[in-house]
Amino acid sequence: DFSRFLLPPLFSGLQKAAEEGPVIIVNASQYGCDALIVLSAQDPVHVPLNITQTEVSELSSEFQSLAEQFGVSDHQDELVSILRNVWDDIVDPVVQALRESKVPPGSRIWWCPTAEFTRLPLHAAGPYEKKKENLSHIYISSYTPTLTTLIRARQQVSRDASPQRFVAIGQGNPDKGKELKCVAPELAVVALHVGPFVSFTSLADSHATVQGALDALSHNEWLHLACHGMPNRQQAFESSFAMRDGPLMIKDIVRSHWQDPEFAFLSACHTTVGHEKSPDESIHLAAAVQFSGFRSVIGSMWSVDEEATLQMVSAFYANLLDGSGRLDCTRAAVALHKAVKKLWRNKVPLEKQIVFIHVGV
Repeated sequence: DFSRFLLPPLFSGLQKAAEEGPVIIVNASQYGCDALIVLSAQDPVHVPLNITQTEVSELSSEFQSLAEQFGVSDHQDELVSILRNVWDDIVDPVVQALRESKVPPGSRIWWCPTAEFTRLPLHAAGPYEKKKENLSHIYISSYTPTLTTLIRARQQVSRDASPQRFVAIGQGNPDKGKELKCVAPELAVVALHVGPFVSFTSLADSHATVQGALDALSHNEWLHLACHGMPNRQQAFESSFAMRDGPLMIKDIVRSHWQDPEFAFLSACHTTVGHEKSPDESIHLAAAVQFSGFRSVIGSMWSVDEEATLQMVSAFYANLLDGSGRLDCTRAAVALHKAVKKLWRNKVPLEKQIVFIHVGV
């Protein structure tokens, strides 16, 4: 159908993005900051935000500086202070509007941040006070780079063909970068949870090469990737994952011809941080993997702690299987939500609980 060729999409078409839950576009400009809630069956809701573009930029920079120090020393108080600011100025007004629009608690919501907002952990905002609810107690957050990406991911229908094909790729000794000691135990945890239910392949060490990874990706719909992630701030498609013999480039992943890719868990440092100079282009590693065809992706917003990731991965895959023993990529957001709660109960430090986000369906 070429009736809309070269014309902007109609709102009725974009509204399809909200079929499974509202999408919240958050925008900053010199004229003000706003959220626009796209709902499936009613007009969009405009939420003016009481924060300026400069203040968002400062908050974003403050958070990025703090995130670089995670794992080195304790920054719990500063982190909570930033998450409270994000709640007060950005997320709480949106939550109030969602409640007024009768979006029930426990629903899934999708954040579509633009500009400076792309670098803030909106999903983790909250008052962080006793007897008050944080966002994660009210709704289950996912992200999407654009409305169209989400619509496209929804239109891809999962094949019911058995068996499901899953590859876990781990590279703990890349050609550049320090050794990752938890890669082997992590792949073992993934194999333990999903191995009995799928056609499972594991690629590690000398087998986890650039070509080996690309070959494996062309034969599997499900991916778990444990390695160093290397974002290229200047040229996003030059970003890569570190394999034994060199970088597995995003541009090569995008060019690959997948067989109906479903889901990817990117257990690598910095898989979801865009570039501050082109923040609208949220071609971070997780978004790029989604652009390449994966319907559902888990990625990290800052450096991941190996021990905490092991706990997260175990709790996540325990919740990903449905009652019939099949993997369902639309369960990923809820599985991550439950895994985060488990880490919280285990008293894991806050920055390690909230590092992973879900992108897609």
